[in-house]
Amino acid sequence: MKELSVLIVDDSEIDRYILTRQLRESGVKNIFEQDDGSSAIKQLEEFEANSDLYEGKFPPVIIFLDINMPNLGGFGFLKKFAEVRKELGLESCVIMMYSSSERQEDKENAYQFDFVKDYIVKGELTSEDLKRKLTPFC
Repeated sequence: MKELSVLIVDDSEIDRYILTRQLRESGVKNIFEQDDGSSAIKQLEEFEANSDLYEGKFPPVIIFLDINMPNLGGFGFLKKFAEVRKELGLESCVIMMYSSSERQEDKENAYQFDFVKDYIVKGELTSEDLKRKLTPFC
């Protein structure tokens, strides 16, 4: 597996911990974390500084994004990301929704953005499933 960088955006420390463990079991070493959409957008906007700081590991290839978060939730993040994506050179970065919501409406809203490649319901993801989902990006 090629070295993959991911960003987890989730306000739940427990959910970030669980996903981080599964990612590490899948061979992912470069994992960034943010607890809300605003912080994640700020980290991405500081592209140049973070590229220097995390040479070869930034920007992330995949962003795992929760929906319900304070400050800027998942759908607000998607709208903002759509605005700045090209400007920041993040066209190859994809989103995998990572939410406890099983609502069809949420899934449909997420898939309106062409860079959203998957919708994962928390608690249903096994390490083997995750490996399969990561394979195309490695």
